[in-house]
Amino acid sequence: MTKRIIIATAFMAALSATAQETYFRGLNYADRFSVSPAFAGFNGNDEAFVSYRRNMLGIEGAPKNLKLDVNGDIMNQNAGYGIDITSEKAGNFTNLAASISYAYHIQISDDINLSLAVSPTILRSSYNLGKATTFGAQTDPVFQNEAGLSATAFDAGVSLMFNYAGLYVSANMPRTICGDMKFNNGIYNSDRVLNSEISYALPAGNFTIEPIADISYAFKGGLDYKATLAAKYNQRAWLTVSYSSQYWVGVGAGLATGSRVVVGYLYETGNSTVASNCSGNHEIYVGFCISKNQKRKEPTAFADDDCGGSAPVIQNNNNSDLERKLKDEIRNRENEIKRLEDVIKSYHSGETGNVTPHTPSTNIPANNAPQPENNTPSRSSGWLPPEPFYNVVFAYGNAKLFPSSHAELDHCINTMKKTEGRRVLIIVYTDELGSADYCRILSTQRAEAIKKYFESKGIPSNNIEIEGKGRRVSGSNITPEQRVGLNRVEYCWSK
Repeated sequence: MTKRIIIATAFMAALSATAQETYFRGLNYADRFSVSPAFAGFNGNDEAFVSYRRNMLGIEGAPKNLKLDVNGDIMNQNAGYGIDITSEKAGNFTNLAASISYAYHIQISDDINLSLAVSPTILRSSYNLGKATTFGAQTDPVFQNEAGLSATAFDAGVSLMFNYAGLYVSANMPRTICGDMKFNNGIYNSDRVLNSEISYALPAGNFTIEPIADISYAFKGGLDYKATLAAKYNQRAWLTVSYSSQYWVGVGAGLATGSRVVVGYLYETGNSTVASNCSGNHEIYVGFCISKNQKRKEPTAFADDDCGGSAPVIQNNNNSDLERKLKDEIRNRENEIKRLEDVIKSYHSGETGNVTPHTPSTNIPANNAPQPENNTPSRSSGWLPPEPFYNVVFAYGNAKLFPSSHAELDHCINTMKKTEGRRVLIIVYTDELGSADYCRILSTQRAEAIKKYFESKGIPSNNIEIEGKGRRVSGSNITPEQRVGLNRVEYCWSK
């Protein structure tokens, strides 16, 4: 009977090993690989973390946990590796879990990623009978003849992670196979647990605010959850506040002491019966950046500086808008280069009159009757002579304004703001590649794009007039450079 009681207790200790992934609540913010193996190598770093946790300090036999995590990318091939070793000591019970992980990252678009991982695992659970101090232990043959009970099981887990800019959603089932623990005269099958986490990083100046929700569901044990709010300053220091369904309230802090080392601490207390009889939960962790490449950046606890090189890294969450704008600018420049190449080819082939322009990306209004070509702006006596914009450029075949045009337009806008009531007339021409109707509509759309930019800077709409003049017809001997100059933007001040 005594032996069965001991075995049953050992089974309960083995059960606690299935929940080790959720124990390290402080580490989970700094090391996302500890949340889900699908994060292995995602940020491009090779990272290692060591964490030690004391649960319910002051209660004899309360769990003590030690964890080692190592993960990184595999030769920049959209794949990652991970190693996780977790040890738990609770009284006479010892549980050990060791796993290796392989993750594959699929980049769906610039901002969207999907990662999948598999994690073969070995579990070891043991009970030291030699240290047992129960009534009758000196005469019970079980205690006299056996030094301990132990069992080993093999398992495997699967996990996935979805990322959109600063949004991260992960799901991890570390005991998918749920291998049997075979003790001396009994078999124990551990519970399957599904751990999921969702977080969203919100840039706010030098701070990044990140709400995090963790949900753990044990198929036999039920639901557990934790809510965390993290605030990170300048990618170097962070504070976390958390609350779990087990009535623990946690406060944590972390610091990147350089580009290679981070340290953190978490303290938890609560108002439950157990919490009132102990000194709370304590957790410390240290992380090391072994190497870093320039492929990805977030999420990581390490500062930029010189870790893996001095080249700046664009972060997916903080600078995604800037990154998109730069890529749009590159695309627009490439389109303009292609347009110029087409112009040069048509010039050398002697077919300048037969070149078909790209269809504008913006919608062309219906029922626009063709207008006669006119190279002279029709201005009333209320306008001064026109002046040219030298660096206002549009994408080829549409009315998208290049960001490089903003500086010259801003100078004109500042002049208007200094003179109250001043009005401006925007006049836009296109080159001669295309029909008269097409070029007139395109020039009008480009003039409207400039007007919208002026309005976005605070210039009243009734102070801006626009005129799309269409194409500027030239002679047959025009050079490619002269043809580019036909795409002209002018402005006239009111008298």
